[in-house]
Amino acid sequence: MASLSSNDLEYYKDQCKAFSDALEMYFDNEKPGHHSVERKNAFFLTDALTHYPFPHNDSLKEMFISRYKKAIKQIKETKVEKGVVIWNLYNMSYIVKIKNITIAFDLIRFTPALIKEGEEDLHKKILRELVELCDILFVSHNHDDHADPYVAQEFLLQNKPVIAGNDIFAEENFSAKVTRLHPDGIKREFIVPNINIKILLRIYPGHQAIAPNVPIDNNFTVITLDDNISIAHSGDQCWENDFKWIDSVYKDVDVDVLMINTWTLSPERLTKGVRPKIILPGHVNEMSHEIISRVPFWKSYNNWKNEGDKVVHLFWGESYKYGKTNSE
Repeated sequence: MASLSSNDLEYYKDQCKAFSDALEMYFDNEKPGHHSVERKNAFFLTDALTHYPFPHNDSLKEMFISRYKKAIKQIKETKVEKGVVIWNLYNMSYIVKIKNITIAFDLIRFTPALIKEGEEDLHKKILRELVELCDILFVSHNHDDHADPYVAQEFLLQNKPVIAGNDIFAEENFSAKVTRLHPDGIKREFIVPNINIKILLRIYPGHQAIAPNVPIDNNFTVITLDDNISIAHSGDQCWENDFKWIDSVYKDVDVDVLMINTWTLSPERLTKGVRPKIILPGHVNEMSHEIISRVPFWKSYNNWKNEGDKVVHLFWGESYKYGKTNSE
């Protein structure tokens, strides 16, 4: 295979900058709805930008930083009187805000592949700002792209609870401060101590099967908030045996919004069991993987094509507002 010349690499650098600028401009100013052709094509342009060998171009890294900064600004400024606003940051990192509480799921620092040389401290500063805006952290499972000890410790230093499985952060010196709730799918009340707010929780015993018959524990969390809105976060749910409980989740709780790893096993069957009103696919374009494993937006669209308009793809740092009577 022919290697790229220095001129080719320079062209790629310029193209990355042009694509990044175009995407930022579009998603900052877009007018069409969530299912417009223009929006879909913008996501496909993102796939072209992200599917290139290491090292990633600085323009791409700068775009991620920019998206996080814009999300932080929005989270600070957004006042939620009714319903819920959800920000998709990267991978399965989500921030959920209602009137009286802000919840983080699987919040992590960027993979080193997305950090410009010398900017490690900037990324830590950005994560500290996000932690300051949140009241509680849920961690689904013990993988680096979901469980970040730096982020968890920041929550605990600010006297904010971290909810995680027994094997997560087990070797860290703050392990005893992590709240361990048994994943049994049973409804329980949880008082968020730092703000004295009650939420209703169901944590199901999910798994990610990274090899046949070798699943790892993965909390599948459903939270019921104000206005009786229920949100679900899947972590990296992916194991055939778990359909024994997934098939009847809808009988336990009326799920409004499902934040789901886009490559989960049998999306149609999972959707039938959970029956969410809105699906927000995550874990798209995971940039620390090899090219073939960076699930692109076009493949995510195909994964969920049978679920129609209830599926909403979000750009990095973008938000989605949902209410019981109408969604935006």
